[in-house]
Amino acid sequence: FGKAVYDKLVKEDLEVVVIEAEPSQTGTPQTQLVVGRGTEADTLMEASIERAVGLVAGTDNDANNLSIIMTARELNPDLFVILRQNRKYNDPVIQAVGADMVMLPSDIIANRIRVLLGVPMQHQFVRLAMHQDDEWACQLISRISALVTEHAPDVWEVAFTEQDTHAVCQYVREGRNLTLGELSTDPRDRTSPLPCIPLMLLRHNDFSLLPGPDLVVQKDDRLLFCGRVSAKHRMEWTLQNENALNYILTGETRPQGWIWRRLQKREVT
Repeated sequence: FGKAVYDKLVKEDLEVVVIEAEPSQTGTPQTQLVVGRGTEADTLMEASIERAVGLVAGTDNDANNLSIIMTARELNPDLFVILRQNRKYNDPVIQAVGADMVMLPSDIIANRIRVLLGVPMQHQFVRLAMHQDDEWACQLISRISALVTEHAPDVWEVAFTEQDTHAVCQYVREGRNLTLGELSTDPRDRTSPLPCIPLMLLRHNDFSLLPGPDLVVQKDDRLLFCGRVSAKHRMEWTLQNENALNYILTGETRPQGWIWRRLQKREVT
């Protein structure tokens, strides 16, 4: 855990000081090293804790990590603190210390598995997004934040198959074009877009980040979206219901029941 965090911080060109009691066993870092235990004030002061902006307590012992944080905060109350939690049953005392971020390895693994099983494309999106620059990331975060406000965004995947998107597949099968922007329209009000963002397109084994509204969808495409839960449900209606899709494309509302269809035919004749 500690080595992984260290590598990430160094890659970001941050000034890192490592405190390690037994560097001969763990390896000597390329940056500044203080030999000792972080539970002691003297060791923390030698590492210039009073000038630090953040602290990662990442040992494999919860008691030591708690002691490190409590001692460090006495010396620097403004620290941003990340704590590694090793045992789930220590939740009450971990929560009491008030760390800014708690990392529980078993939960991290479980969450990653859940992501892979629930929304497989999300994992690939994260991998590709890691190669984008800060400006790209900031713009995307701003767009997502504007959509979901205080609620966490939902993430979902759409597979353009007959089973999952019957209405769309039938429309495309007739040789007509359907754009991503049209699919992202509110089926209750065609003048309003749904509160969602297309994150990634998978087509013929090729991934494309942030596809635009003019993209013409094709059968067997897969799209990853994020946005409000309401957007997901309304989009599902458009994908499956021919009347909802027709309203978005034409503005016309077709009668859905047998009686209403008969009445409409009478009016036409």
